[in-house]
Amino acid sequence: MDSTKKSRSLTVVASVLAIAVVGLLAAMLTGVSAQQANEAVAETAVAPEPDQPVTVEVTRALRRVVNQTRAVAGRVEPARTVDIAFQIPGQIITLDVEPGDKIREGDVIAGLDQTDFDLAVDRAQASFDLANSELERAASLAERGIAADARLDTARAQFAQADVALREAKRHLSQTRIDAPFDAIVARTFVEEYVNVTSAAPVARLQDVSEMRIMISLPEELAAVARSAPDAFDIMASFPAVPGYTAPLMLRSFATDVDPTAQTYDVEIAITGDVDPRLLPGMTAEVRISTAAEEDRPQSVIVPVSAVDTTSRTEPSIWIYEETSGQVARRTVRLGLPIDDEIVVLEGLEGNELVISGGWWRLRDNQTVTVSGH
Repeated sequence: MDSTKKSRSLTVVASVLAIAVVGLLAAMLTGVSAQQANEAVAETAVAPEPDQPVTVEVTRALRRVVNQTRAVAGRVEPARTVDIAFQIPGQIITLDVEPGDKIREGDVIAGLDQTDFDLAVDRAQASFDLANSELERAASLAERGIAADARLDTARAQFAQADVALREAKRHLSQTRIDAPFDAIVARTFVEEYVNVTSAAPVARLQDVSEMRIMISLPEELAAVARSAPDAFDIMASFPAVPGYTAPLMLRSFATDVDPTAQTYDVEIAITGDVDPRLLPGMTAEVRISTAAEEDRPQSVIVPVSAVDTTSRTEPSIWIYEETSGQVARRTVRLGLPIDDEIVVLEGLEGNELVISGGWWRLRDNQTVTVSGH
């Protein structure tokens, strides 16, 4: 503790002692008991100080013409990619697709040798027929009282087991063929004909191109806005490998797992409208994110990024400082694109307002604050 703090502590102690002495003298003169005097002194000593107003930093919202466009690099991806495989082991007899083929849902991709599986079905069918005959015979004898009920119960159990075995053998037979689960492009194949494969070993990779998507990485300041106000932007993409083709985009998914190295967030956006047949998965894209400028409002309202309260799960907001009352109030806004350490406010501010640019996380509506300067 330094000398200043020691001096302040001694002053506080001396003040308390002085209050105590005065209280005791007053008690002696007025006849008040010492205990009552001490209680009065204690109440005086612990009386809370009035609430101190929160100190905040304020900045004036400005209006000016800004460039509200950002370009980022992206990569074209299919809606989904699936490695298709057999569910049972066997020898591949037919492989009906090649890389680059376009296939329809239900088309045959590959087939296994069915000989052993056909025999298994025949064997299970014979067991099923025998069990069925035994069940009918046991039921007839039980009705006439010739056979015990235990024989009928045994026949029923054997029939149930034969029925399960037959259905299992037929299911394995159906699994000797792989059909396309959806319309797709065959990205690649992993096997050749007459090769023995195990269950779950990939046979072909299918790409669902019913919807083409673009994966981009956004820096954290832009990701915060895209997360809280995804409809505030117009997003277009162009492709170096497909000249003359531009595509409007729509937000599909937003990953909140940040890249620890680049400090960016992965965002997946989908191409809306007709897709150029020249466009293939894996191609690069240039994505331009912009806020359309309104013709009657050529200037935009600009505030510091630090003034945006993004704690709300629905819409971002900004705290406004009223100079006449010294109080603050939260106001919902619609944001545009960030520009360095500033951000465009599309709706909610007219300009020239004093906004809280530091300390808003400690505020509540209609709270009186002190300003550190603006």
